[in-house]
Amino acid sequence: MRNPAKKSHWNIARRQAQGERFLRMAGVADVAAARALWKDPSTDIRRRCLAARANGLLGKHGPSWLAEGVEDDDSPLGRVRRHGTRDAQRRRDAEGRMREEEEAAGKMRQLGAGSVADAIRIVRDRSESPERREAAAAVLGGLRYRDAVSPLIEVLSEGQEKLSSMCKWAIATIGSRRHARKLMDIVRGDYPLPARQQAIHAPWQLRELRAEPLFIQASAALDTEEEYTRDMATEALGNTWQRLRTQRALAARLFDPSIPVRYAALCACSMMCAQPYAFPDFLRRALVAKLADPAKVDDNRVIAELAARLLGRACERRSDPGE
Repeated sequence: MRNPAKKSHWNIARRQAQGERFLRMAGVADVAAARALWKDPSTDIRRRCLAARANGLLGKHGPSWLAEGVEDDDSPLGRVRRHGTRDAQRRRDAEGRMREEEEAAGKMRQLGAGSVADAIRIVRDRSESPERREAAAAVLGGLRYRDAVSPLIEVLSEGQEKLSSMCKWAIATIGSRRHARKLMDIVRGDYPLPARQQAIHAPWQLRELRAEPLFIQASAALDTEEEYTRDMATEALGNTWQRLRTQRALAARLFDPSIPVRYAALCACSMMCAQPYAFPDFLRRALVAKLADPAKVDDNRVIAELAARLLGRACERRSDPGE
């Protein structure tokens, strides 16, 4: 059963036909021959490019990055290698989504639901067993049915720990931010703790940038929020690392009395290291101060060690003449 509310961005059958056309144009019979052609430096560039595209659309891994004569990433061969690799990844993603939707449709039948509407009815029905409601939420997530997001948020708000967690998973898997403000209202409202925590986790996973003020407020609420809630809200600020308000909030949380919150702030700061620019000075000074912080969450999460890694990576980027 396909999701009627979501159009696929990758038509598997059409892309496969396109890959087979590239095989014919390259003058080879199958993917194995195309792979050999792509690796052969004596073959003319046009045929190698066609072979790379065919490998991306039909092969298991896409064109090999070890092929001879492709040293320059901006050359025609370098560009087609990137294109073929991207095609292969998108194809695998689309095939994975199709398998998940087929599995979800099978689970829906096992649940005794004849339609998505039946699955929504089950997940909403408080007289149903928690196990059946959790299974229905998993089905809706597996089908990536966007119209299920609002009912899933409604059920998440009940605060049953496992059920709320499954609803959060389904919402994040569906990937729609359409009702993200409802999740934020749960965090701000008088709801059970499991509901509020899952309502923080969902916008974080959805990369909902409008949740930045909420995350900043929750992360700093020492007197009213549980430590784990503040921990999640702090790390979620990694989604908005480019914003000055977020950067200042993270600098403050690096000196939080809670060790997990301090470590979460470092994790959020790590998002900046993936970008070609240095930390702002006030945040760099806060990170330098953390080099003398002896605290650790556990043996694998040591504050001073992570601060040192972040500063080292930032220094490498700052000293790179190509940046």
